[in-house]
Amino acid sequence: MSLRVGVCGLGIMGGAFAANLVKAGFEVTGFDPVKSKVNALVKAGGKAGKSAADVARKSDVVITSLTSPNILDAVVNGKDGIAAGAKKGLVVLETSTLGVEDKDAARESLAKKGAVLMDAPVSGAGKQAATGEITIMVSGAKKDFNTVKPVLEGFTMLQYHVGPFGDGMKLKMLINMLISVHGAAFAEAITLARASGIDLDVFGEVLKKSAGNSRVIEYRGPLMLADEYADPKVKTADLTVMIKDNNLIEDYAKSNNAPVPVFQASMFSAYAAMAQGYGSEDPGVVTRIYEQMADIPRKKKRAPAKRKK
Repeated sequence: MSLRVGVCGLGIMGGAFAANLVKAGFEVTGFDPVKSKVNALVKAGGKAGKSAADVARKSDVVITSLTSPNILDAVVNGKDGIAAGAKKGLVVLETSTLGVEDKDAARESLAKKGAVLMDAPVSGAGKQAATGEITIMVSGAKKDFNTVKPVLEGFTMLQYHVGPFGDGMKLKMLINMLISVHGAAFAEAITLARASGIDLDVFGEVLKKSAGNSRVIEYRGPLMLADEYADPKVKTADLTVMIKDNNLIEDYAKSNNAPVPVFQASMFSAYAAMAQGYGSEDPGVVTRIYEQMADIPRKKKRAPAKRKK
């Protein structure tokens, strides 16, 4: 492959992006402050970058996958940030779920170096990222999208150019809004199933081919049915991440004077779960809040659905 690719942020998502790009035949250089994550990339066939600036110098396209606006600012504008190593023509794909204004600030900084930053969030959880079964929504100039299309195909299943800068994040927030609603609705359904004596194995099996199924239920539902949220091998994300995303969505709705009462109703259980110390567990843990409200908490996996008398 002619394009050299860099990845800054080698967590669950970024690490998966980098590994898949190596498999696709790209020369990949990655950086993360956690040495073990860089070592994992090297073991997979990639190269270790000394800093974000070093990654930028050695790449034609850089992918960023980060957790907060402050980290994005540091990765772009820090002493050893991307801007310090950027050259004219460099394209940065910013895949994080962050505010458009934060991405725009990074874009302006890189533009001064002749580099381009594209807003390019992805839809899909860690398991989907590991297998490349994710969708990317790229916003910015179409010509830049065409330039990086081969790279996008190396770590995603579907690639969309969705419009001007920022539209990618708007679409990402709309999708995540529905994820929150679907998750809360399924938690309610599980609780009602248990309260009425329905076997959860039967419920899960019948639901698979029904009109009530959804992509959210397919990848998060098994955890909710099994009451298993902490195992890093199965969890899809952290509850803290969903709350961070939901706060962005709420601000997005407010700024557009759009009523989102169903979405807002879905958020109370997430805050309640956070208050109970479940922040590092899968967002499906909101099921426990509904079960507590119904007075049928599960002490063991798939405990008999009996209401206290």
